[in-house]
Amino acid sequence: MDIRPGRTGQSNRGAVAIGRQQTSQPITFPAPKNGLVTTADMAAQQPGSATVLRNFLPTLVGCRIRGGSQKRGRAADGGTIRSAFKYKYGAVEKLFMATATAIYDMTSPAPPPATTAAATGGLTSGDWCTFQHTNAGNSFLICLNGTDQRRVYNGSTWATTPAITFTDATTAAQLNYGWLFKNRQFLLKNATLDAYYLPVNSIGGAAAVFPLGGVMKKGGSLLTGFSWSLESGDGLSDLCVFVSSEGEVAVYAGSDPSDANNFGLKGVYQIGRPLGRNAWIRAGGDILIATTDGLTPISQVFQRDRQALSQVSVSRPIEDDWRRAANATGAGWVMKQWPEQNLVFVAFPANAVVSDTTFVLNVLSGRWSTISNWQASCYETLQGGLFYGSLNGFCWQGDTTGTDDGLSFTAAYLSQFAPASRFGQRTTVTMAHMYFRAKSEPKVRLFARADFDKAIPSFTAVTSGDAKSSEWDVGRWDVGVWDGVSQQQRYSFRQNVRAGGDMLAVGCVITSGGPAKLDLEVDLSTLQVAAGEAST
Repeated sequence: MDIRPGRTGQSNRGAVAIGRQQTSQPITFPAPKNGLVTTADMAAQQPGSATVLRNFLPTLVGCRIRGGSQKRGRAADGGTIRSAFKYKYGAVEKLFMATATAIYDMTSPAPPPATTAAATGGLTSGDWCTFQHTNAGNSFLICLNGTDQRRVYNGSTWATTPAITFTDATTAAQLNYGWLFKNRQFLLKNATLDAYYLPVNSIGGAAAVFPLGGVMKKGGSLLTGFSWSLESGDGLSDLCVFVSSEGEVAVYAGSDPSDANNFGLKGVYQIGRPLGRNAWIRAGGDILIATTDGLTPISQVFQRDRQALSQVSVSRPIEDDWRRAANATGAGWVMKQWPEQNLVFVAFPANAVVSDTTFVLNVLSGRWSTISNWQASCYETLQGGLFYGSLNGFCWQGDTTGTDDGLSFTAAYLSQFAPASRFGQRTTVTMAHMYFRAKSEPKVRLFARADFDKAIPSFTAVTSGDAKSSEWDVGRWDVGVWDGVSQQQRYSFRQNVRAGGDMLAVGCVITSGGPAKLDLEVDLSTLQVAAGEAST
């Protein structure tokens, strides 16, 4: 018997069903433009967020896979790099990294396995605070670590002069932090609530004490400080801010600390305990401070008490991970902004709780991700590139090539979990579908997870970047084809997957392992699911 299209099947016993009604349906997951979010509860999952976003960098429209890393230099003493900083004045730009015993010039180091000799040695600590002070004669990089004599770099040589003199028993070796406020150096002393200041435009000379023991009621010691304006940059409302180890923030206005009528206290506020002397950045017209309560905007300190500050913390989307890392380390965090990519890298000491992790923030969107496999202790930029220090004295360049020093690395994304139907209605996933934007077709493994299972499957198929790309600083000399593919194309993958539960998520794994950096972004994805019985 022939069945005519669009008609109900007939037999000598009446109408009959022709096939079963479709019981599966798709669930759509937008591109992860909300970045990593680990604080959403079961009923408040945000479309476009990710529960795992590792070795991807957040962008305004989603996320892109990070580049690899290469060893660029190695300190002669082979010690762990403790801090990184740079000097920039006119056409001169220098990158320095410090171990516990020396400072090294890593601007153009000898390629490993050769080592780089110390620029200045005989030191006892590598935890440096630095700032640059420019006057009419030159520009000086001022370096303090609270253990060694102050080091001053003038663009060509290192020195311990000009000397600083004190009216009390303080020595320059006890100074651990400093900054500029209205062309005047403010300096902090180890384990005290005393600050010191120099004359305007002076690099050395007589330092006057500025005690804050009567201002900071919770004790502790002065940890860090900075200038900050209610406007963007240094404006008419420029303020001098002192921050204690207990999270007290004292704000002063004026220009001459020796004159009580000219330099007055505007208020004392409370934030979470700061996580390091160098754990803050400028972001637009604001200051973001890494504390045990999260990444706190200083502009909000004047309007809210400490309990309410966590509600406006920039790290609110990853608050659980942030607090876990803060509790495991306590201090020693560093933050560095990469202006060319609008990214901020947050590094903290190695620990067994949150291991081999760097938090990454896109300052334009406020979205987060994590990086692994770098074991970075500090970050710095040079001529638009990203560099970091690590174990065994190595200076690395990050987000370059397609491998980590010749070894492949894996990037993983897992979407937020979403119910396929009503809560309590179990569903089974049969197929995943995901779109990517890339310059060449990647090798991808799709997978599904249920009920907040965040396990990431292994995937050994390596994707190599397009070595013939015409992209500057990616395409290989005498190999790159200038009329080759230079724009991203859209690629679509469908793969059978299997998962069953009340809440479902889709993910992908990509292994990068070629000489060229992958140009790949994650886009829209779907899961094909079939409803089942209600959960018990």
